[in-house]
Amino acid sequence: MPPYPLMRLGGIRVVVDPTWIFVFVLVVISLGGSYLPTVAPHLDPLTTWLLGLLAAVLLFGSVLLHELSHALLAQRAGIQVPRIRLFLFGGVSEMAAEPHSPSAELRIAAAGPAVSLLIALGAGVVAQLFAEPSGMRALCDYLSVSNLLLGLFNLLPGLPLDGGRMLKAFLWSRHGNLLRATRSAGRGGAALGYSFIGIGLYFIAREEWLSGIWLGILGLFLQRAASASYKTALLRDTLSGVRVATLMTREVVTVPDHISLDELVQEFVLRKPHGAFPVMSGEALQGMISIAQVRRVPRDEWVRTPVRQVMTPLAERAAIGPDDDAVLVLERMIREDASPLAVTRDGRLIGILSRRDVLKVFQVRATFAESR
Repeated sequence: MPPYPLMRLGGIRVVVDPTWIFVFVLVVISLGGSYLPTVAPHLDPLTTWLLGLLAAVLLFGSVLLHELSHALLAQRAGIQVPRIRLFLFGGVSEMAAEPHSPSAELRIAAAGPAVSLLIALGAGVVAQLFAEPSGMRALCDYLSVSNLLLGLFNLLPGLPLDGGRMLKAFLWSRHGNLLRATRSAGRGGAALGYSFIGIGLYFIAREEWLSGIWLGILGLFLQRAASASYKTALLRDTLSGVRVATLMTREVVTVPDHISLDELVQEFVLRKPHGAFPVMSGEALQGMISIAQVRRVPRDEWVRTPVRQVMTPLAERAAIGPDDDAVLVLERMIREDASPLAVTRDGRLIGILSRRDVLKVFQVRATFAESR
């Protein structure tokens, strides 16, 4: 399921995965049904549940501030951050590019744990203003401990955690090789993942099922995310210096802008199952239309809806040139969630570039790059 839009902060979209909603509800139930009744038994049930809901909102607000600190530092370093995604195990700031230096990587990575530890300190100080066993004292204590654990957990030395990114920055600065540093930090993340899986199995063997399953899932996530971090770095490294002309598909299937969506599906989509098509008016490129855009139109309206009415105009999705740098184009695809892109020379369509084209070259080059 796609993530749900939540808000926009400073031009950064904040979205939530369905898994985040599950964890949010779980936290509310845990706080309102167990933690608060234990530490503040004098509270009435309604107050207990309202405080549990407030604590959950503040906790995930803390996670958002953690990620927002990463995003703001990245923007200061000249890196665009299209969105922040909240999910099962916290959040991630989805940067369109890698930091350009070890020092920038270190600053961006350290910002998150620093914010979490500052929130922990602030909540701990505020907690002292309330007498025990008040509900507000319990709420502040919970926020303090939770943010302390969040900050310390993220300092563990393995990707994709912030501590892993700090380790990557150190190794990058020491050896001058970003790919090598990413590989080492990724191995640290994989080792952490396997460790959590092992601890989870230990708890399961003791019949502590909930803790064991939770730790096992966390370990699996860390292991896979560490691998993904290295593959992303390898992708950018192997595409360094590669031009769009090397990657693009030259035999392009185009569609006229005046045909209906029904004709598009029957004559093009079903015969040439591409994800998107360039739209032409004579010899002039007008825009792009994707299968996803067609699906958003009710089926009974396809016959009377022309392609030009549904397509993304060229003005909104500018074409790229054959001599453009493939890494920059890839970053644009990630930043704008745009694929495929039309390739033009002097205003004339000469090809199309999709993520599939990029991955074909990556798979070949990565075999040789990993042996360095």
